[in-house]
Amino acid sequence: MNSLFKTSLLTSDARFLTEIKAPSEPEKDTRFNVYRNNVIVSLIDALADIFPVTLSVVGEDFFRAVARLYVVDNPPTSPVISEYGGGFSDFVRRFEPANRLPYLADLLALEHSMLVLTHNEEFSTLDQEAVAQVFSNTQDPGALQLSIPPTSQILASPFAIGSLYLAHVNKETSLLHRLDINQNEYLLLVKSHLYAQLHVIQEEEAVFIKNLMHQKKLEAAIPPSETFDLAQTLAKLIEWKIITHIK
Repeated sequence: MNSLFKTSLLTSDARFLTEIKAPSEPEKDTRFNVYRNNVIVSLIDALADIFPVTLSVVGEDFFRAVARLYVVDNPPTSPVISEYGGGFSDFVRRFEPANRLPYLADLLALEHSMLVLTHNEEFSTLDQEAVAQVFSNTQDPGALQLSIPPTSQILASPFAIGSLYLAHVNKETSLLHRLDINQNEYLLLVKSHLYAQLHVIQEEEAVFIKNLMHQKKLEAAIPPSETFDLAQTLAKLIEWKIITHIK
């Protein structure tokens, strides 16, 4: 009965109507449709809470119309509503009316990654003084291994989704007007102060951080690029508090 109820709830399958007690068939249909619509609306509202930047970018009408189609085809598989929407970006990537906004799927994927990261474990990190002490006490800094929280992520997109996200979150209207959405970006996602944090980084910095994630020693992690600034990049990692330990 539960399986049939779930199937009927988000589709046009009306077999569950036989289980509903009402004076007439039209009354059964009315009662069930009201409940079905309430459930669909609540799931759309949940998606709006999970993807607030996308909602702001496309507008409420377009967002809710696409979200309704997604909800009907993709009912929740977990009772934890914050886990919903993992496939929304792939759905939008295949949704033809969204082709006019080719960056939309990447933006959705970013927002969901931020949510998942927020619910992940947060790791203790070293402050500037602790990092400086380790470096001052070693004769071979290049042999040091800097550890990054395992939940950290590097994302790459052909669109400026990181800058778009930050501009909306920080309400930087002037930046939105100047933003070139077709500029590719590399993003670092890390959990700090209870929430996921997003940093737009250079390609060389992304390579360096990935190498650290793969447990390469400092010298081996440096990318073969004349434009890479090791001191500046290390300063960023310290400021962003994403070095957990050094050995």
